[in-house]
Amino acid sequence: MAAEHHDQDTPPDVDHDPSLDPVVDEFLTASRALVALAIRSVNASPVDVTLMQHRVLVLLSSRGEQTVSELAEELGVNASNASRVCDRLQRLALVARQRSTTDARSVRISVTDDGRAVLRAVHAHRRAEVRAVLANLSADEARAAVAALRAFNDAAHEAAEGDWMVLDTTSAPSEAGRT
Repeated sequence: MAAEHHDQDTPPDVDHDPSLDPVVDEFLTASRALVALAIRSVNASPVDVTLMQHRVLVLLSSRGEQTVSELAEELGVNASNASRVCDRLQRLALVARQRSTTDARSVRISVTDDGRAVLRAVHAHRRAEVRAVLANLSADEARAAVAALRAFNDAAHEAAEGDWMVLDTTSAPSEAGRT
């Protein structure tokens, strides 16, 4: 039997377990709410950036400087698309390009102070929106949500909030990171 072909945009249905369907449905519903929240918070940026551009800033802030190829791989796009995103961010002074000191052919992209300011503004707006949603939960529901989200974030290999964000030191979060 021939292996099923999946294009880059369609992940394979790995080990389909029908008992997970209700959980998948709930995560899909939550993801729609979170995407709407993400769009609103990115739109609160002091500089007009797209979700993809914001994601590049997050990747650079969480993982340090990277090449365009590394960013393209992280974003799941081709290098020319990632390069165009970086070009726009560079024109906005949100990222900087530097030639590698060890390999003159290699160019590294890093987030600038202005880029970090965008991340802080988006973060503050997003944090306020999440807080408003969580205020509608009981303490037990909030604790259960945190446990489920931590497990999901770990499985998705997403950096914990305190592990990447350059936060304003005058208003440190209640939890600097996860253990």
